[in-house]
Amino acid sequence: MKYLFSLLLILLTLPSQAEIISHNLVGKASDIRFTSSYQEESGLGEVQVQLCSTCTTYQLTITPETNISKNHKPLNLNQFKTHLKANGNAHMRLQFHKNRNTIFYISLSSQKEEDL
Repeated sequence: MKYLFSLLLILLTLPSQAEIISHNLVGKASDIRFTSSYQEESGLGEVQVQLCSTCTTYQLTITPETNISKNHKPLNLNQFKTHLKANGNAHMRLQFHKNRNTIFYISLSSQKEEDL
């Protein structure tokens, strides 16, 4: 019985020691800027994200694993730049790995996510 209690205590402490590795940014599509290393043909490379003129500028990387959607429909990586420029006022939600600075997903929508 005492082993069961010890095991239970260990299991209860594990979640509290987990590190949060992602960071979320919410803004407009126009907050994303393409760098010279961004490859339009493949949709891969680095972008800069700055939510306001005094906010931190994040240097992030779009990888083949990055999921991009527009109004909850998948968008091909090589179409991303075209859609971003055409929809600069679209609401944007972006999640990235805070240690590697790689983007998990970018969601663009014509309405705020809270309104959906």
